[in-house]
Amino acid sequence: MSHFSTSFIAEAVDKGWKLQQELVYYSDLLGKTIVVPKGYFTDLASVPQIMQVIVPVANAKNRKAAVVHDYLCTHGVELEIVADQKQADKVFREALRVLGLGRVRSGALYYPVRTFQWITGWFK
Repeated sequence: MSHFSTSFIAEAVDKGWKLQQELVYYSDLLGKTIVVPKGYFTDLASVPQIMQVIVPVANAKNRKAAVVHDYLCTHGVELEIVADQKQADKVFREALRVLGLGRVRSGALYYPVRTFQWITGWFK
């Protein structure tokens, strides 16, 4: 069963957060454990600032999922944790569900993120 094994412990730094301990998440979707290392910098929101009003990924309840998603976006493919951005986004939704967000609320966060990634993929 998907779960977080550690707490979110981070220090606020220049427009983001620096993890003070590793964040560990087991994903059923991937069948593996994701370890976000101590010292990792995250902005907690891989969506444009204008969408952050609609998509509050940085609130306290969603932070752990946002950190895992940011890590997968920056290192997931290179470290062969995920196959692509779409899979990273699906893990984000899975982690939101683990944190207690239902289908509608997790979808309200997932679909704008997925749409943003889809649009930016056109310009790569």
